[in-house]
Amino acid sequence: MSMNLFFVACTQKELDEMSDNHTLIDELVESKKYAFATDVETAWDVLRIILDGVGIEAGESIDDALFNGCFLISSDEVKVQAEKLSKWSNEKVLEGLRNIEDPEAYHLEVFQDEEEDLLEQFEKMAAFYKEAAEKGLGAISYVA
Repeated sequence: MSMNLFFVACTQKELDEMSDNHTLIDELVESKKYAFATDVETAWDVLRIILDGVGIEAGESIDDALFNGCFLISSDEVKVQAEKLSKWSNEKVLEGLRNIEDPEAYHLEVFQDEEEDLLEQFEKMAAFYKEAAEKGLGAISYVA
């Protein structure tokens, strides 16, 4: 079974409440009453390596929510991540893909064979952060 990385946009007020009461994280995700969402499918680990964590390792780590934990990413941090992602081009992402030295990267061979699929996932993540930043929203990211 593959593990995908999901992003859910929500208000800063919701994030503050979830930070105090972690059960609210599960409730929001399960109810689908969030602003909008996306995922980067199985590209998350390859993107994490290429982007040196940008967009993926952000926010407050919460271990006791959802099945595998999550990150709560404040609206300010969303803006920072959006700005950092905007500095990446498809060419830089592909260059990074071609220079990965970690043979254990999750689904590396898939994306080395299908570079366009990796670019599509990168563009979805960058678009998510851009839209959330423009709307002043925060986010939850989680692997499931």
